[in-house]
Amino acid sequence: MSSQESHAEVTPEDGGAEPVRVSVLMPTWQGMEFLPRVCAALRAQRTTFRWDFRIIDSGSTDGTWEFLIEEAESFPVPLQMERIHGVEFDHGDTRNLLAARSRGEIMVFLTQDAIPGSEDWLERFVGNFDNEEVGAAYCRNVPRPDANPLTKIFSAGDPGYAEGRREVRLPAAEEYAAMGPHERRLLYNFNDVASGFRRSLWRRHPFPRTPFGEDILMARAFLEAGYCVVYDDAAVVEHSHDYDARETRARASIDATFNAEWLDRICVASAKDAATLTRRLAGEDALAIEGLGLSSMETAELKKEGLALRRAAFEGLYEGGLTKRRRHTTKMRDEATLKLLYVVHGFPPDTWAGTEIYTYNIASEMQRRGHEVTILTRSGPEADEPEFTLRREEFQGLRVIRMTHRLAFGDLRESFLRTGPEIAFREVLAEVEPDLVHFQHLIHMSAGLVDIARRRGLATVVTCHDYWALCARVQMIRPDGAICPSNMGSGCYLCIKERGLDRVEQAAKLDGTVRAGKIVGRMAELLNKIGVGPQGMQSRAQDFRHLQERAEVVPAAYAKADLRISPSRFLRDKYLESGAFDPHTFLFSDNGMRTDHVEALSKTADPEGRIRFGFVGSLVWYKGGEVLIQAMKRIAMGPLKNRIHLHVYGGFDPENDEHHRDLAALAQGAPVTFHGRFDNSRLSEVYADIDVLVVPSVWYENSPITIHEAYLTRTPVLASDIGGMAEFVRDGIDGLTFRVGSADDLAAKMARFIEEPELLKSIDVSDWMPIKTLAQNGEEMEARYLALTTIVREVGAGADGHEREILMDAPGSAASGRLGACEVQGAADLLLRPGASATWSLPAARAGVNPTAALEVELAFLEGETSVQLGGTVFLDGEEIGRMSPAATQGPAETRSHTFRIQLPASKGSLSLKPDGFGEDPLYLRVRRVRLYSAPATPVEKGADGADALLERQA
Repeated sequence: MSSQESHAEVTPEDGGAEPVRVSVLMPTWQGMEFLPRVCAALRAQRTTFRWDFRIIDSGSTDGTWEFLIEEAESFPVPLQMERIHGVEFDHGDTRNLLAARSRGEIMVFLTQDAIPGSEDWLERFVGNFDNEEVGAAYCRNVPRPDANPLTKIFSAGDPGYAEGRREVRLPAAEEYAAMGPHERRLLYNFNDVASGFRRSLWRRHPFPRTPFGEDILMARAFLEAGYCVVYDDAAVVEHSHDYDARETRARASIDATFNAEWLDRICVASAKDAATLTRRLAGEDALAIEGLGLSSMETAELKKEGLALRRAAFEGLYEGGLTKRRRHTTKMRDEATLKLLYVVHGFPPDTWAGTEIYTYNIASEMQRRGHEVTILTRSGPEADEPEFTLRREEFQGLRVIRMTHRLAFGDLRESFLRTGPEIAFREVLAEVEPDLVHFQHLIHMSAGLVDIARRRGLATVVTCHDYWALCARVQMIRPDGAICPSNMGSGCYLCIKERGLDRVEQAAKLDGTVRAGKIVGRMAELLNKIGVGPQGMQSRAQDFRHLQERAEVVPAAYAKADLRISPSRFLRDKYLESGAFDPHTFLFSDNGMRTDHVEALSKTADPEGRIRFGFVGSLVWYKGGEVLIQAMKRIAMGPLKNRIHLHVYGGFDPENDEHHRDLAALAQGAPVTFHGRFDNSRLSEVYADIDVLVVPSVWYENSPITIHEAYLTRTPVLASDIGGMAEFVRDGIDGLTFRVGSADDLAAKMARFIEEPELLKSIDVSDWMPIKTLAQNGEEMEARYLALTTIVREVGAGADGHEREILMDAPGSAASGRLGACEVQGAADLLLRPGASATWSLPAARAGVNPTAALEVELAFLEGETSVQLGGTVFLDGEEIGRMSPAATQGPAETRSHTFRIQLPASKGSLSLKPDGFGEDPLYLRVRRVRLYSAPATPVEKGADGADALLERQA
C-alpha cells in the first residue's frame, strides 16, 4: 500500500442498502500514542444506524499511516483514508476536506487522542440531532486517569469538562446586542475535539480557515442563525494534555490572538493584570493541591509548577492580545449554491494550454455541482470591434464572456495595470453579480481587478499557475537560459530588454547597496517628469520606473485576495520567499484533472526490444527538447544505439518554426521520431508505447500535467531535478531525476534503464503519488468557496480606502452611435462637425451604491487651430445636463476636460454630445475620451449657463 495513496473503502459484509447516516471524521498526525485506543473504542461502538469512518493524515512518520492501513482491513464499518502534505493542514480547511469527502448527514469530528468512554457513546451523542433545532453538539472531556494532578485541577474550571447538560440558544436581540465580548465568548463555547454538525448546515457555513478557534466561530454562526448548540455531558471522551510552561504560554498567546482578532475580546488587558490573575489563581490551586494528600515535598513542587504554568498562561494571554488586527465576522449563508466568476487570460477554443484547460475543467465541475458559473477571458478581436468589447457566448454549456484585447501596449505599465480591462470587469461584475471571483490568471487583464472585486464585497481567490507576480517574463528564466532564483530587482530591466544579460545579478545587487536601486529609480522618475534628454533615454527611464512599480503592484494585487492557491509546494515556497504573502492564506493544493479519458493500458512491446523514451508536450525552447536530443545523440554514438528510441509527441512544424527546425537538424542520425500532434482521446495509447517519459524542462515547472498523465498510465518518469519536477518525481521511487540542462547526466540516466534491466521493475507503481481527480478537487474547492462567502464584508472599501473608481473610459472613436458628419481622426479622436451628434453607452447604477457619478468629456485641440471653436451640449438619456462653452486653442496642441455631476440611471444609460447650443456660429467637437467616475473628482459648481457641473482644466 502506498504511503501516499488513499485507502480503498472497506464495506460491511451485509452491504447494507440503508444509506450511511453518520460519518466519523478524524484528522491525524503522529497519533500513535493514543490512536490504537481510539480505534479500539470505535470498533466497540454499538449503533442502530449505519456509519462510516474517514481519516485524513498530514504526513505522519511515526507509524500512524501503516497502523491505519492494517486497521482498515478488518474495521467493522467502511474506512477510507487520504494523505495530504503537512503544509496543507489547517484546522478549519482540513475538517472541511473531511466533511466534503464524506456523505453522512450527521458529521462527528473526533481527534486522534479523544477516546470514547463507552460502547454507546456514538449512539448517545448522535441522538442529540433527533431534535431538528439542534445544529451542533459537543461532548464532555474528562482528564486521563494518569494526567498530571495540575491538569485535573485546571480542567475543573473549564466548561468543556463540566458536569451538566447545556442547550444553548441565542438570547433575544436586545439582550444579545447588549452583551460584551466576554459574555459572548462564554455563549459561543464549543470544543470540536469530539463534536457533531448537520451536513446541510455545514454546507451553508463551513469551518473558517484559521489556525485556532474554528470551533468557536462555528458555534457563533450556528447560534446566530437560530440553531441550538448542545453540550452533552453524558457523551464522554477521555482527553487531556499535560503542557509544560513553554507550551502553555504559546497556546495561551494563540488563544488570546484569536479572541482579539475574531471576537474583539481582550483576555488580559495588561501585564499588571496578568500578575494579579496569576497570584489569585495560584492561591486557589494551592488549596486544591493541599487537598491531594501528597507529601510536603511533592506539594511544594506541585505548587511551584502550578505557579509557573499560571504565570505562563496569563502572560501569554496578555501578549497574544496585543495584536491590532481585527477580522470580519462570518454568517451562515441562506443557501449553499453560489454564483462564481472565473477570470483567465485565455479560454477554449481559442487556447488549450494548461491553465485554460484547468479553468474549463473546474468551472465545468462547479456547474455540475449546481453552481452558476461564468468565465471572463481575454480574446482576440472580431473584425474591427473596439478594444475591450465584451462578447457573450457559450462554450460546451459554459457561459463565457470574451473581452477583446489586441495586446497592444502603450507602455510597460499597461502590461500589468490597465484601465480598459478594469472597466470591462466592472461591467461583468454588475451583470453577473457573483458571490466569489476566482482569478486563474491576471496576465493580459489588469492587476487592479482583485481590488475592484474586494471593493464590491466579493470573496476572491487567486491560483498561481506560474511566476507572473514575481517575474515579468512569467517563468523565472532569461532569454539566455539562465534561471533566476527570485525577482532580480533592477536586473529585471536588463532581462526584459534582452540587454546585458550577463550583468543581471550585478544590477540586482545595486538594489541593496547604499540604496542605489532607489536612487536609480528616482533618477528615472525625474527624467520622465522633467522631459529632459533624448527620447530614447526618457523611454528607457519610463520603462525602468514602470518595472519598479510592477514589482510592488502585482504581488500586492495577489496578496489582496482572500486566498492564494499553488499547485506545487515549490512554487508556493518561491512566492513566500519574496516576503509579500501570508503563509497561512497561501495554500498548496494540486490541480484536479479529468481521468475519465486516461487508463493504464498494458505496455506494448517494442519489436526490436528497445527501451522507448517519450516526450509529450509543446516543443518550445524552455521545455528542454534540445537537451533531450543532445542526450540521444551521445547515446547514439556508443554501443547502446540500437537499444534505445525517442518518440516525440507534440506540434512539430520545422518549416515555419525555427526552434523546431533546429531540433530536426540536431536529431539527424539519432534514433528520434517526431510524431507531431495527437488527439487527446489517444493519450492512453500514446503512453502505452512509452516505457519512460522524459520531462527535460530547463525552467521551474510548476505542476507538469505530463507527469500526472504518466502516473495515471503507470509510466516511470525521468525529469530535471528542479521545481515541481523534482517535487513530483522522487528519485528512485517514481523514476529518476537528472541535473537540469545537462545532456551528459541525462544520457547517463537513460543508459541506466538499458544497462540495468531490473530498474524498470524496481520502480514500484503502488508507491506513486495519487492523482487528484476533478471531482475531488471540486469537493475541496466548493468547501473553500462556501467558507469564504460566509465572511461579512464591507462594500466600497478597498485596501487604500474609499477611492473613486473609473466606471468607464472610452475613446471618442468608441461611440456606439453616430449621426451626421462624424469622422475618426488620429488614433481614436472623434470629430463631430456642425449638426452632427454621437452617443456612448453608460453603465447602470449598482444596487445599494450611491448613483452619483462624475462624467468627464475630454476634447482635443490641434496645433494652430486658433479659429476652430469646440463646444456643445451634453445629454443624458435625451435630457440636457450641461454645456461645454466654445473655446479654441491659443496655438499649441492641448486637451481640455469638462466634468459634470450626474445621477446614473437604474438601467444602462445613453450619453449624447452635440456641437451646438451657443448661437449660430458653427461649432465642432473633437472628442478624445469619455470617462465616468464613481464620485466627482473635484467639487463642482453650477455654471452661469445652467450646467450642473463645469470644471475646465488644461492638460
